[in-house]
Amino acid sequence: MSYKTTFNTTLQKHILVWVMYITYYGFLVSYFYKIPFSYKYVAEVILYRVGDICYFYANALLILPRYLKRQKIPQLIFAFTISIILYLTYRYFLDFFLFVKLGISLEDMGTTMNKSISLGISQGSNFIIFSLGYYFAHRAIQQQKEIAKQKNAIAKKELELAEEREKNAILAKEKAQAEMAFLRSQINPHFMFNTLNMIYSKVRGASREAGDIIIEFADMMRYATSTKLQEDEVDLKGELDFVQQYLNLHKQRNKDNAYIDYDEEGYFGSHRIVPMVLITLVENAIKHGLIDDPNFPLNIRASLIDEVFVFIVHNLKNPHSEQIMDRGNTGIGIKNIIKRLDTVYKNKGYSLESENGEEDYIVTFTVDFNLIKK
Repeated sequence: MSYKTTFNTTLQKHILVWVMYITYYGFLVSYFYKIPFSYKYVAEVILYRVGDICYFYANALLILPRYLKRQKIPQLIFAFTISIILYLTYRYFLDFFLFVKLGISLEDMGTTMNKSISLGISQGSNFIIFSLGYYFAHRAIQQQKEIAKQKNAIAKKELELAEEREKNAILAKEKAQAEMAFLRSQINPHFMFNTLNMIYSKVRGASREAGDIIIEFADMMRYATSTKLQEDEVDLKGELDFVQQYLNLHKQRNKDNAYIDYDEEGYFGSHRIVPMVLITLVENAIKHGLIDDPNFPLNIRASLIDEVFVFIVHNLKNPHSEQIMDRGNTGIGIKNIIKRLDTVYKNKGYSLESENGEEDYIVTFTVDFNLIKK
């Protein structure tokens, strides 16, 4: 609710209360003093009550907040004295000047100077008490609102902290699972590399092509099991080299049934990127797409222009992709990739978009290093 709306609502309530008070007072005096209703009587009631209203608000909104709240007691007493003098002066003006002009005699009202002053003091004292009550009630309400506001702010902050803790706990769990998977995959990598080297030495003489495949596979495994993949970012050039080695091995394995068009543009040696993102996009394309059509090869483009890296994977859809056996997925799903990207890049500087056509599928991964560095 806006300040203007709140003010209008409060003003309407105050006006309603004063209208009820003036009406009640007019009927009460008329009944007990047997004064018939007339224009002059209504004017008298309204004019007196206007003085009461001004006196009330002067005390409640000006004097008490300015002096009582700051505990300036001498100034408070002085201000009360001035306000009661002004209030009595107003009533004296009504009693002995204005009502005479309206044709209302003091004898008709049963008013004398002493009665006028004593009645003014009595009425003024009542409104001092009313203004005190209003001031303290209003102050208590405002304090309760402020306390409630602070409690809501604290509750909101606690909720945000709880959500942050939950998010961190999920990330920690996912990291622990990834590290566990990483450890399981290592199974003494030195033994594996020594074995591959031994196989290479055995088969190189019989088949140079087989030996080259073994060496390339060993290089891939050495990169995949390296501890640097546990870091938030790795060299972009190393990730692209890993993708190319993976594609080369896939071509070797499938011989003439794998058509892949790979192209690079730009210098990638001085930038870093979240690991295992590019290979995941390529693996998904091979796993769920068709790459055996020479007229529609798997198309992969990597470019780095003006500090903006773009990696595009375009593949023909396989209508039976759900029936295909797992072809060596890395185990790092797209959802987890996005979570890692959000964590490292703080939800800025990157985009991962897809175009799902009827026959083809395009994934575009973009990193704006200009934004990442800010």
